Amino acid sequence: MSEEWKKVAAPASISNLGPGFDVFGMALEEPYDLVCARRCDEGVSVVSMEGLGSEGLPSDPSENSAAIAAAEVLRRCDADFGIELRIMKGIRPCSGIGSSGASAAGGAYVANLLCGGILGETELVLCAAYAEEVTSGGLHADNVAPSLLGGFTMIRSYAPLEVVKVAPPQNLGVTVVMPDVEVSTKEARQVLPSEVPVRDLVFHVGNASCLVHAMMTGDLDLLGRSVKDAVFEPARAHLVPHLNDAKDAARSHGAKAAFLGGSGPCVISFFDRSMMDGSGIAAAVRDVYLENGIDCQTWITSPGAGCREV
Repeated sequence: MSEEWKKVAAPASISNLGPGFDVFGMALEEPYDLVCARRCDEGVSVVSMEGLGSEGLPSDPSENSAAIAAAEVLRRCDADFGIELRIMKGIRPCSGIGSSGASAAGGAYVANLLCGGILGETELVLCAAYAEEVTSGGLHADNVAPSLLGGFTMIRSYAPLEVVKVAPPQNLGVTVVMPDVEVSTKEARQVLPSEVPVRDLVFHVGNASCLVHAMMTGDLDLLGRSVKDAVFEPARAHLVPHLNDAKDAARSHGAKAAFLGGSGPCVISFFDRSMMDGSGIAAAVRDVYLENGIDCQTWITSPGAGCREV
């Protein structure tokens, strides 16, 4: 059994956004992975994989995030067929902008297309989050939720899963600078504290609440003041060289906020698109790394839609 390939674009995403560890996420317009699929007689297989960092990714379907998510969709749909996958990575693994999450979201989304769109949004997020749990060692949906649904998402609860989505401000610009440093999600989660002081909890609740208000009202100044993290980014800072210098450079060139994307090493900056194009911010952060002998990639982008058929 085989049929025409279906192709899905699965966008990168930012998680945490300061105070929202494992809760906040936002889809980006670019970069994105392409996940293609067609029916076969049985099983799930990865028949080809290319693009950024693809040579280091597992093709074994029990270890590949797109394949794991696709298989979970087939199981929930009680499908009587299998799927062949082709994956084109536009998001480097160990980047901090949801590389495995994008592949998982794309695998779940394209498998659901082949199943006739049986599963709803929450079930799709669960399928993709299951893949993240297998590949990264922890259940988290803060990347797969925005990658699937688009916009700014919040995980209200994991048991049961409840995701709330809001539209980010139209003038919110995002720069992404990815230094040539790899930080694995598993490694980054291992350095996190198991307990936090009450004062840090209060700090995070206050900033997280104001960040959501700023997203919904378009107050970019308040948004910038609310992207604060007293616990998780400080614990991971030693994994990303020159992080504080990069953040200082972004702010000095007009960024409303500068912070570590997910587990890193990407440095994310927010800016007002009605006032600047973000190129000065991206160049300033890039120069910090180039001056220290570290190459990097940059994107100037914006909040984006979720997975889509192309």
